[in-house]
Formats: sequence, structure tokens, C-alpha cells
Amino acid sequence: MVASRAGSLRALAPALHGRFENLQTLDDVDRAVCAWRDIVRQGLAAGQAWPEWINIPSKIGQVAAVRVLARQRRAEDLRRGILIAAISPGLIDTGASRQWLDMTGAPPPDEVAIPLLDLALEAASDAAFYGGLINLGRGEPGRFRTLVPWI
Repeated sequence: MVASRAGSLRALAPALHGRFENLQTLDDVDRAVCAWRDIVRQGLAAGQAWPEWINIPSKIGQVAAVRVLARQRRAEDLRRGILIAAISPGLIDTGASRQWLDMTGAPPPDEVAIPLLDLALEAASDAAFYGGLINLGRGEPGRFRTLVPWI
């Protein structure tokens, strides 16, 4: 899943970490995201330490879903050589992002797609990356080589 470094709990106030830690099912993830949505609708988000920018809780929900799914499937997937992970490709220069962020030096989507496809098509994925949030390493072009800590 293409996600973001904003999917790490480090991007969220510590008081909110418990809402996304140790979720066991995708229904648990759905309930956590819906609870956040309801708090936003009620106008209570800021008073409960939720960030103003929707991207952070939505990306945390994405990564939480990947972590839950990976936990459920890990043994069988590793046996079969299947990698489930969230990928943080860094800033991508898109028309939508240019409206809000300085995209100087950010690659266009077609350049980011190359290492994403390389990772997906690797014959043997590193089991340490399974279920994690993987950061696109900028030091070695086109390679994913670092895990972003969940907390």
C-alpha cells in the first residue's frame, strides 16, 4: 500500500496512540477511523489533540490496516514469498500536492513507480519489511531499505 511517513504514530499526539496500537482486526481499524471522523464532525478534534491536517490520521489508518492484515497472514505469506507492507515514497510531485506543498526536488509519479514496482517484483523480499512502513531510501536510488518506526 502506498502510504506516507505520516502513517507513523510519531506523527500523532502520544495521547492518541492507544487508539491505533494493538488493533486486531480490520473492523477495529474501521472503528478507530470512524471514531476520529465522528469527533471531527462534532467539532471536538482539536480539543482531543487530533491534528488539523486530515492526511495524518488517514495515513495512520492505512498503516494500521496493513499491520493488522500482515499480522493475520504473516506465516502463510512469508512461506509463499508474499510481502504485505506500507510504502512511504516521500513527496511526489503531483498536481494535487503542488497546491499545498513546496514540491521542489520531488520526483514525478512515473519516477516513484519504478522502485515501487521493483520492490513488488523482487524474487525474495526481506522478511524484516513484512507488515512494516517502508521508507524509500534516497541514498541508494530506487531502493527501499529503511523501516519507519511505528512509534
